[in-house]
Amino acid sequence: MAAAADSLNSAAPPTLASVVVLRISEFSRKPVAEQARLKAQLDALVTYAIRPLPVGARVVLDAPEGVAIVVLNGPEAALDLAKRSQFVANDLKLCIGVNYGPVMSALDALRGPGLVGDGLTAGVTLSNAAKPGRFVASRAYREALKASDAGRVRELGPAGTYTDAQLRAHELFALDWRPAFNRYGRLIFYGTLAVAAIIFSGFVGRVALIALEPPPPPPPPKPGLIRLEITPGGDVYVDGILRGASPPLADIEIDPGPHTIEVRSAPNPPLRLELTVGSAEEMTIRHSFVSPKPAAAKTAPKPKPKPEAKAAQSKPKPKPEAKAVPKPKPKPVEKPKDKTMGDYWRQFRRDIGL
Repeated sequence: MAAAADSLNSAAPPTLASVVVLRISEFSRKPVAEQARLKAQLDALVTYAIRPLPVGARVVLDAPEGVAIVVLNGPEAALDLAKRSQFVANDLKLCIGVNYGPVMSALDALRGPGLVGDGLTAGVTLSNAAKPGRFVASRAYREALKASDAGRVRELGPAGTYTDAQLRAHELFALDWRPAFNRYGRLIFYGTLAVAAIIFSGFVGRVALIALEPPPPPPPPKPGLIRLEITPGGDVYVDGILRGASPPLADIEIDPGPHTIEVRSAPNPPLRLELTVGSAEEMTIRHSFVSPKPAAAKTAPKPKPKPEAKAAQSKPKPKPEAKAVPKPKPKPVEKPKDKTMGDYWRQFRRDIGL
């Protein structure tokens, strides 16, 4: 395999490294134009995936139907690189294999300097065992990841075994999202709990602060208003103090509380009121000093003239003699006449009011 980027020193001994092989499924069966498009897309994906790695910690090599990336920065960096590649693969149908093993530099007369070793060979075999869009790793890589970061080894779960063409069995481990989801779920839960605790503590503190604060002073009382409607007029006294004549005085503002209102209009008796005015309360006093009309003087009845005494008593008039009055003869009873149709018609009109 020829190095496409950095290379190791040819005199260096074999080095243990992580190898990530990205193989495009059925790449050799596709038309040449399609192969060129997929190759360009894979190059762009590799450029994105290796960007977080330092230049001296990665080696990019051509591999059958894909690319092999040697990561010298530890198994964790190789796991992150493989996950980034899987996330952005889209329609490339990548088969990803990850291995951990020895690699060493070698010189090819045709291709020039490159890398060889069992680490690369097993990585290519694992990529053949992976299904499109899947990620598989070897037992050697899992043990290296466990030795480097025991917490992250839970991201790899058992995925069965694979027997290659040389009848060698490879124990496979696939990317298991459940531990990551559980970890993220715990982070979200504890983060939500912490935010809720902060909000609740702020609420409790606010309530306590409000409870400890003295109550605000009551608002100052507003003066009351008394409207005057006095006829024909009079002098208005409030608590013995003259406030003016009404009319023209129509309104008086006084402080809330008990007061004595007196209206004087000579020669009439004064109007005196005891009242209590509330804050901003309005009330109206209506009074009329109209004097009652004097009663008319009664005139003595004139004495009736006495009748003069008659000189002589009148003689009693003689009673008229009773005369016999003949009794009236009874009228003969007339027989009722037979009614005609006209009589019935007139009777009917009278009954109905016509």
